Amino acid sequence: MNTRLSLICILILLSGCFGSKDNTEPPAPLVELTPTLTLKTLWTADIGSGDDTGHAKLIPVAYDGKLFTASTDGLVQALDLTNGKPIWQQELDVPISGGPGIGEGLILVGSKKGEVIALSEIDGVEQWRTQVSSEILATPRISQGIAVVRTGDGKLFGLDSKNGSRLWIYERTRASLLSLRGTSTPILIQDLIIAGFDNGKIALLELRTGKVLWETAIAVPRGRTELERMVDIDADPILEGEIVYVASYQGHTVAIDLAKGGLLWQKQISSYAGLGADSSYLYITDPKSHVYALERHSGDDWWRQDKLQARGVTAPVSIGDYVVVGDMEGYLHWMSQDDGSFVARHRIGKTPITLPALVIDDTLIAYNSDGKIVALGYK
Repeated sequence: MNTRLSLICILILLSGCFGSKDNTEPPAPLVELTPTLTLKTLWTADIGSGDDTGHAKLIPVAYDGKLFTASTDGLVQALDLTNGKPIWQQELDVPISGGPGIGEGLILVGSKKGEVIALSEIDGVEQWRTQVSSEILATPRISQGIAVVRTGDGKLFGLDSKNGSRLWIYERTRASLLSLRGTSTPILIQDLIIAGFDNGKIALLELRTGKVLWETAIAVPRGRTELERMVDIDADPILEGEIVYVASYQGHTVAIDLAKGGLLWQKQISSYAGLGADSSYLYITDPKSHVYALERHSGDDWWRQDKLQARGVTAPVSIGDYVVVGDMEGYLHWMSQDDGSFVARHRIGKTPITLPALVIDDTLIAYNSDGKIVALGYK
């Protein structure tokens, strides 16, 4: 009984529900800033209630002049990418926790109840739905007639994109009884899947069969307690050319050769918020909300921005010559790619920004937990 109560207490602390301000580090105050970059609001829209916990991955996706969005209250929309006006809306009867994913004329979302739902890209009409083993906290992916779904209990499902029937299932055991509430989103490339798991390993699998081609450990569980042994890969892997970049909680950030799974370099930087990249640099947000820039091919340090400590910073995104993160007070912080210095700041609202922004050419699209979405240009 005592062991069970201890685990419950740890889970409560991890979820941020303990409620004691004494145990929570206050966010760093905003630094004084004289903007050197001018931001312009292109349009705003309301896309339904968001998620202030940061657990659900409901990152909008752009395709063919449309922006597809999903909210935790079940609203899926297609917006005109030029002005944010709705093209179609579909209200589902389940709370959405993962998506939207897009491909082969379908929009895919996952629910807290473990349902995968496919909608028509054209008008949002439901095409099929199927049940998997548990809550879906990552974006479903689709390629070559196969939808790939990562579930919260450590499984990876391959589904027939025509009707949602199960083709295969892959499962990895956890390294600890405890796990962060979240999962990384797989990458699909040609006939391959790149997926990270809660045991600190990343794997390359065949898309059609779920067969493992290689598996590499990013972090090795260490310590006496289950809390110390947590090495979840919750940050989404990034593929740039033939190199996979991935980070784990209480582990490393690494670069891996796609073909062989060999380690190219590693850095002692932990992350669950995520990574961003451009042609030269890899950007990382660590658990303290420090943002790092590393030289992408060598892993060498470039800069670190530590003035956002405890602000609940999102994964970084690269746009032009700048790097952008959101925070728990609703601010978007724009930093110079060269040295990490702040160049601009924009507040969407007073509620948290928990997910990375979306970059489409020279436009940045971000939204907060109230469901307010904004498209920003810059000059």
